[in-house]
Amino acid sequence: MTKTDNYDYKLIIPGEPKYQQRHRSTIRIRGGCRGVEVKLLDGSKVKLYRKDDFFIMNYDPSAKEKKDFARMVIPLDILLTGPLRVDLHLYSAYLKGHYGTGRNSDTVLASAPKWKITKPDKDNAEKFVFDALNGIIWEDDAKICAGDTTKQYSREPRTEICITLISNIHEEKETYMLLQEAINQ
Repeated sequence: MTKTDNYDYKLIIPGEPKYQQRHRSTIRIRGGCRGVEVKLLDGSKVKLYRKDDFFIMNYDPSAKEKKDFARMVIPLDILLTGPLRVDLHLYSAYLKGHYGTGRNSDTVLASAPKWKITKPDKDNAEKFVFDALNGIIWEDDAKICAGDTTKQYSREPRTEICITLISNIHEEKETYMLLQEAINQ
């Protein structure tokens, strides 16, 4: 994690960006299982809801990937608790068709797109990153009040997370306004 001029913190996670998968539900016919909470193979716990003679089980298929993603981040000394602005920049690898052929096979074509406009959606990336970093960078992802997300192609796939404490933004604006007033006098 580095501190930059424009952001309070900037994290760069190498590798293809990860996206939140849809939560899954399964229905099991009531039988020998009498427990309310079940532990899955990946270590996460799920709750079983009884409805007549069936158990409905809801689980997050991205739970293991979120844990792996979170392990790649160096935690802060203290969790961020105030209002935050988080900008995500998702860089996916160029597709095979974006490169030339023959001796130009390592050159990206001029006609290759810059922006990734295919699925998965950007909101699924936001959900994935925000949930994965709960308790590691910020106290809760509910503290995130603002931010932008971009999806682009790059030779170096990665996820960049730029964090700004919103109180710092207001302090900078106040300082700028005071400087403008001093100059105008």
